[in-house]
Amino acid sequence: MRSSAALLLLVAPPLACFADAGTDTVASSISGVSQDATGTTGAGTGEPTSGTTQTTDTTTTDTPTTPTTTATTDATTTGAVDNCELAPECAAGTIEDGGACDSCGLLRRTCLPDCTWSEQTCEPAPETCEYWLLAPSKQQWQRVPVDPNAAFAPKGTVLTAIALEPQQQIYVLTVDSYHVFSTTTKTWTAAGTRDDLFPQIAGQPLFHGSGLADKPPDVIVTLVAGTEAFLYTYVADSKSFQFDAQVPCCGEDWAGPNAPPNPLAAVRDGWGRIGDPDGWIASDPQALCSLDQPTPVYGYSIAIGDGFVYPQDIGYCFDFYAPVPFAQFPPFSYPGAPANNLIGGAAWVDGLYIFRGE
Repeated sequence: MRSSAALLLLVAPPLACFADAGTDTVASSISGVSQDATGTTGAGTGEPTSGTTQTTDTTTTDTPTTPTTTATTDATTTGAVDNCELAPECAAGTIEDGGACDSCGLLRRTCLPDCTWSEQTCEPAPETCEYWLLAPSKQQWQRVPVDPNAAFAPKGTVLTAIALEPQQQIYVLTVDSYHVFSTTTKTWTAAGTRDDLFPQIAGQPLFHGSGLADKPPDVIVTLVAGTEAFLYTYVADSKSFQFDAQVPCCGEDWAGPNAPPNPLAAVRDGWGRIGDPDGWIASDPQALCSLDQPTPVYGYSIAIGDGFVYPQDIGYCFDFYAPVPFAQFPPFSYPGAPANNLIGGAAWVDGLYIFRGE
């Protein structure tokens, strides 16, 4: 932590000029020694000089007069010399960014009007974050910054992410483009026009999507756009998305008391998994689905809303468990988790990826 530079003060002694028979004399309030204009120094009185002279008017008139006193104040002032001229640390108004802080902030300080640095504070800087990664079995998020040299990275707002777990790829979609991310190399490997992959949703607002490898290596893909749900299969052999069906969004499963209040605008994105190896689903599928005997979680889907996470059963009844406050649901309770309002896309492939949306 840098301390502020000491403020330098230059104190100028008060000066007073006196007229003495045509000779200018300068009186110093510090030395008590006077020096005339010729440079000759004489002994002073030793008394401090105030810089104020008193002149008595002795002019005689026909009427009695009272002596008057006129106070004259020296115009010389004493004050702090501008630090920007003497010992500047920086140019006033300059903003300097330091290291990363919080889930998506930067340590930042500002050059003050006196040309000294302010204290560093952690300020939000969402434009610096590209995605967050929670590796398997970990409880600490990794924040990955934007790479300006990544040619295939998304430049627009991320709307959803599709997990292709068998292929170790994630397709990230924006309003008009798609971007392919490799989870093995942690790099963007391809990009193109969104309508080329998904012409069925052309011209419609895209809300969220998901990919689930129920029967690998193929992947079930769902996109919610407009007022419809569009169903696809990613066919591993042809490396393409096969269009299967278009149905009204989102069915009776999304109409229960625990479902998101709006299956369209109330969901930022989500992900699904077969099984629950991390133990994030605290509820009981037997109670939720009225099963005859205790049974483990077959699979789950997560819908991320604003302020809440909506877990859904996959495999038994497809009902929603009770919603959980965002910050209380693992993994979002772990250190370094992305802020709720920054989530654009979510996908599980060799870990949980969250791509910045706003």
